[in-house]
Amino acid sequence: MKKLLTVVAVTGLLSACGSTQYQTRADLYPTGPTQAQQQAAISQAPEWMFKIPKSANAVYESASATSADFAMADMKAKAVAYAKICTAAGGKLRSQTKVYRSDNGESSVEQSEMAIRSMCPDIDITGVETVEMKHVADGNRIRTYVLVALPIGSANIL
Repeated sequence: MKKLLTVVAVTGLLSACGSTQYQTRADLYPTGPTQAQQQAAISQAPEWMFKIPKSANAVYESASATSADFAMADMKAKAVAYAKICTAAGGKLRSQTKVYRSDNGESSVEQSEMAIRSMCPDIDITGVETVEMKHVADGNRIRTYVLVALPIGSANIL
């Protein structure tokens, strides 16, 4: 009987410590942006992210990207926007996306990798230009919103 009480007491103590330790780890290693952070990113987006301009003289596309580095956020957003311009103009894009997910008993870590070949062999995107760009703080990162346009026909002097 004495052994049974000792086992129950030790088990109870260990389970209480385990749940506290897990909660602390969860606080230290967040799994992604909170809903409030996502809502803030959406509310700070310029209107042209949701309503792409239409024109008979150009094809417009928008994109967004984040990075801890200012220039990298700009380059990533432009690369995605150029890829979207290519497909919007009827081209076929060469892209590859990889998602790695690692799970263990206490947490889940996801890492995404996207490789876009900005060359668009089916469509000539010479003359594509940045129409607007907006930067906002996104936690400890920078979010770039970009709007690009590809003039078409006689509007594209290049």
